[in-house]
Amino acid sequence: MEFPDQASFQEYAQSTGRTYVTIEVGEKSQAKMGALLVELYDDICPKTCEHFLRLLTGKGQAGFKYAGTPFHRLVKHGFIQGGDVVDGTGKGDPGFTLPDETFAVKHDEAGILAMANNGAPHTAASQFYITLAPLPSLDGKRVAFGRLLTTESLEALKLMSEVPCNYAERPTPEIVIQAARQIYPKPE
Repeated sequence: MEFPDQASFQEYAQSTGRTYVTIEVGEKSQAKMGALLVELYDDICPKTCEHFLRLLTGKGQAGFKYAGTPFHRLVKHGFIQGGDVVDGTGKGDPGFTLPDETFAVKHDEAGILAMANNGAPHTAASQFYITLAPLPSLDGKRVAFGRLLTTESLEALKLMSEVPCNYAERPTPEIVIQAARQIYPKPE
């Protein structure tokens, strides 16, 4: 989806009633790869979206926030995972969990945003992933709650997916969330 101007985006956003955020990503060396414009399905998964938004805006439990955290796992042709707010390794336990709210949103295309868990129900915490391709095997197992909205966002995701990885599927060079903010509706 493309918007010729800011007014077109505003009109679309108002028509959906959903929340929109941008996540700027790049190499740890500060080289910017792009911005991900994300549509949060807060009409379908309100609690999951609220939880994600708090971490995105730096208002998470115990002061946890996504800014500065790496995408610690890249499964080629699968997904890229980030959001370990504890130590960035993918093993950090922030000390809280989020119940599985709904499995209504399917992993049916590249750019779907979902919460990662430890393989058991109701164990999502802060980590999330973005699909690089349809992943129907995750339907009913992980809570998907948003999507990348624009072609530009999908192009940035593609750049992220092309970064080489080490033996542990960790992108090298490291890709981090450089900045993140809510853009619609404007935060109060």
